[in-house]
Amino acid sequence: MFFAWDITIPAGRSETNPLEQTLKLGPGVITRVDVKFPAGCHGLAKVRLFHEEFQLVPLSRGEWVTGDDEAVRADMYFDLTRKLTHLKFRGACAGSTYAHTVTVRVTVLPVKVASMVPVLELLTRLLQRMGVMV
Repeated sequence: MFFAWDITIPAGRSETNPLEQTLKLGPGVITRVDVKFPAGCHGLAKVRLFHEEFQLVPLSRGEWVTGDDEAVRADMYFDLTRKLTHLKFRGACAGSTYAHTVTVRVTVLPVKVASMVPVLELLTRLLQRMGVMV
């Protein structure tokens, strides 16, 4: 399953009073999160994603994901099958005079599929080292 949201962070929104939005997902395993920052953000738009009060993106507590004309990717294995199936978005834009719209994309796979991803990646790297795959 693939989920995506365009979220507009108002100009001047501080880190101490960020915009908050709930991102509803389906059950499964989060395997990838992308945050797309449009050109012109210049690192002023800042994003954090939480599961309950656990900071999931970025993993470094107290930090923010920023960017400018780029998508910041986070590969992970975060099981949502026994937990709440939503994330909390927090966004700030304190030093900006313009609102910025960021796009959050989340890939959620069934547990059986997600558990095979690391094995397939390892097999791919092995075959590449052997020269079988490019």
